[in-house]
This record gives sequence, structure tokens and C-alpha cells, in this order.
Amino acid sequence: MKIPYTLYIDDERLNHDEQPQDVPDWNRYQLPFAKERLLLKVPELQLFTQQLVHDPFFIDLVEINVKEPAYVPFVIHDRQLYMYFMLKGTLLYTTENKRPIVRTQANTLMMSYYDKGSYFAYAKKGKHIALVVSIDTEWIKSIAHDYQNIQCILQRFTHSTRLYDTMYIRRMDRKIQRWLYKIYSYSRDNKGALDGNLRKYISLLLEYYDKALEDQDNDIAFEIKIFVEANYCDERLSIKFLSDHFNMTERTLTNIFKRRYHLSVQQYYTDLRMQKAINLMDQESISIKDVYMKVGYTDERTFRYALESYQKRNK
Repeated sequence: MKIPYTLYIDDERLNHDEQPQDVPDWNRYQLPFAKERLLLKVPELQLFTQQLVHDPFFIDLVEINVKEPAYVPFVIHDRQLYMYFMLKGTLLYTTENKRPIVRTQANTLMMSYYDKGSYFAYAKKGKHIALVVSIDTEWIKSIAHDYQNIQCILQRFTHSTRLYDTMYIRRMDRKIQRWLYKIYSYSRDNKGALDGNLRKYISLLLEYYDKALEDQDNDIAFEIKIFVEANYCDERLSIKFLSDHFNMTERTLTNIFKRRYHLSVQQYYTDLRMQKAINLMDQESISIKDVYMKVGYTDERTFRYALESYQKRNK
């Protein structure tokens, strides 16, 4: 297990302090077993990260103290799967072009994966704290034989061509908070004991999340997202088609989806269609005259316009 990403601030005013002797006075959580600590400071914000690489895990406790809203860049080095716990505040994750991916809320957890590339975390004024756990997928496979929903996530991670995806976002109850405390407060100076502690509580968190995914039917936004991903090549797909399927008005459906994912459902399935079309043209040498019908369009002119708009937005 290597460090899967790098947080940085591209600013000539940056004060960069590796392995600071003293933690900042606004720091709320200590990670006693962290091997790497980094404090980044610019006038708008301070970022303090405490990290440990301990195969098969990477643990990162990130705290950001923001005076003015700012985008924090980070680079992911390899495709990786994460469990993400938002302990305080809220962060909006975006692509390199600042297209929204997901907004995390305080006291929530989720699983996600990201391919290598550049991204941003947008932070509003205030304090934001997240615990990020990257887990080797082979280890998950070894302990999750009976976790059908986790197995589905592994399949998506392994076989999907998407650059990133976020799974079900769930509020954390006291049980989760207690398990997290057992992780980040562990202070025994014993490598074997630390290894056992991490494996125990991360296993419990995966088991909990697997069961939580069974309750995801209560999350309408997530249901819409999954349905769109399964049907975006269907030429019948439209806002009206979706509103009829989910038995709600077009306005309600649109608002529910945008509130969660910060882009319209129409833009979401259009982007999926464009990504699929580009892959077909690049990998299978299908011409533009033939590809549009394979991704849900009945008119070549409409497809060309959508493709040009997508390419302009993603330059």
C-alpha cells in the first residue's frame, strides 16, 4: 500500500511545514500512530494532515481551518477505493474542471473510488474534518465473501470505465462514532496490536456499510442515480420518463437529484452517454454516424451538438 494521493496548495505564499513539532492550536483530533504529518498554511486557510501507511490500509485524518472559501487541489496517483467519514463541516469534491462530484455533509460516511488524476475539494469558511481510509481491494475480497453489496462495489471498481463514483451516503450513528474513536485514538506503541486494531474495526465498518446498502431504497437520489447508470443508453430516457418511473413530478425529481449530486440529472445521463460514445469511437473505431444510436440518441444532429458541448466543458 502506497500513499494514494497528495494534497497540496499551489500558492507562492505557501508556508509548508513537514513533520511540525507542534500541532496547530485549532487541531481537534490527534492520530497518535501517524507516521507523517504535514501543515500547509496560506492566508485563506490552514490544512493539517496526519497519515499512516500500514498495509493493507492508508489512514489520513485531515483538518482544514478556512478563513475564506477556497479550492484545495489534490492528485490521486492510482485508482483506489476509499471509505470516507466526514466528522465535521462539509466539502464539495470536484473534477479538475471543477465539475461537482459529491458534497459530503457532517457526520456521514460513504464509500467511493477515484481513478488517477487531478481533483479539488471546495471548502467554505469554517472548520472541516475528514477521516479517509484507503483499503487494498484484495484484503476486502478476503474478508467480504458474504457481503454481497460490498462485492458489487468491488465489481464496479474493477470493471467500470468511469473515472470516479460515489456510493450510498449514510449518517453515522453512535456505533460508527465509537468504532472510529477506537481507530483514531489508538495509542499503544506496538505494531502488531495496531495492525489487529485496524483490521478489527475496519472489518466492522465494512460489515456495517454492507448492511446499510440494503437500506439505500430510502435514498431516492441514489436510486435515481443507479437507475440512470443502468439505462442511460435507452432512447426513452428523459426527465419525464424518470419522473413517471419514480412516481413524482419532474420538478421534484430534478431538485432531489441536484441537491445531492450538484448537477442536473439530464447533464448526468448526457455525460454518461458522451463518455460511452467516445470510448466506442476510440476503442472500437465506430464512426460518429453509427455510434449515436448506441448511446440513446435517435438524431445524429442532436448527438453532435451534445458531444461538442461535452468536449468544450471538459477541455
